Amino acid sequence: MSKYRFNTLLNCLRLDNIEDRQERLKTDPLAAVSSFFNKFIANCQSHYTPGPYTCIDEMLLAFKGRCKFIVYMPNIPAKYGIKIMVLTDARTFYVYNAYIYHGKGSDGTGLPEAEKKLAVPTQSVLRLAKPIENTNRNITADNWFSSIPLAEILLKKGLTYLGTLKKNKREIPPEFKPNKTRPVGSSLYGFTKDLTLVSYVPKKDKAVVLLSTCHHSPSTDENTGKPVMIIDYNQTKGGVDEVDKKCAIYSCARKTRRWPQAIFYRLVDIAGINTFVLYGQCQGAKLRRGDFLLHLARELVLPALKQRVYNDKLPRELRMTLRRVLGRDLPHPPPPTEPESSSARKLCRVCPSKLKRQTRFSCCACGKPIYLQCASQICEDCKSEV
Repeated sequence: MSKYRFNTLLNCLRLDNIEDRQERLKTDPLAAVSSFFNKFIANCQSHYTPGPYTCIDEMLLAFKGRCKFIVYMPNIPAKYGIKIMVLTDARTFYVYNAYIYHGKGSDGTGLPEAEKKLAVPTQSVLRLAKPIENTNRNITADNWFSSIPLAEILLKKGLTYLGTLKKNKREIPPEFKPNKTRPVGSSLYGFTKDLTLVSYVPKKDKAVVLLSTCHHSPSTDENTGKPVMIIDYNQTKGGVDEVDKKCAIYSCARKTRRWPQAIFYRLVDIAGINTFVLYGQCQGAKLRRGDFLLHLARELVLPALKQRVYNDKLPRELRMTLRRVLGRDLPHPPPPTEPESSSARKLCRVCPSKLKRQTRFSCCACGKPIYLQCASQICEDCKSEV
């Protein structure tokens, strides 16, 4: 298609019915994308079963246009954007569940009234973990989400938890906090019936505190000398960060000042990641993600290419380009169709338009209408020359 038509389609792109949007905005700040976003997440969940290890983290979609729920995150290069909370498979980086943060109270949407009174990070984890409750899977998250009450609630819901803890948590004993007397590489363990706490010293005057409900012994990795809890956390903590990285490497995003369109671009990028995971598990073939996305894009547009390659109303150069792109997939030409009879005469497409030469004539023998291009023609019915 032409660049003008492509830009026109982008300008007209909408993810909902604009006629009743104002009514839905009274109860849903995400009315412009919520229906489309929820259907996308439902499709992601219906076609994949996550592994035993999952990861929860936030994803910042860079955006500086007009939007009521833009957040500022100084530790991220983009700084400003739309925050999306995501649950992924820690091994394959498949996006299994997500929601868009749109202000105060958005983390507890869909939760019971008792759970809405909990801390905001706890509400976020509980909302994302709903599809995998009572499956004995593990959730890994950073210290913004981690807390003792969260780990206890997840245990009741049939889930284990692994994550770092902030040093200001009152449940952490003073001995587990950083101090100058502890040697580098040492570890301290604390156990309850269901919870395990470990404090590891990676550097002098530093200490990393982890909470786990799936580790119940003071085991140490033989190769690195670090606690197994540290090793497991490092292997499962980067699921969402890896998705963000993949979206940045191969992205379909374009410059826009409309936040629904920016979210649409990110969903298309996530769809490319999820389909690549599904392709690898179903086909078992090893293929570079860049090559896979090229093949995927070709398969999506192939029906449209086959439909347009023999369209006489398109410019000849465009049809030749379509033939070159199709290559071996070029379909057989359709059978020739007889022109519709019409009383109105048509002009020749070859002659200059100012001459206004007519191209529709009737056979002198049988009277059948024949379209000419300034040349004699043999009537197919009576085989007589016009």
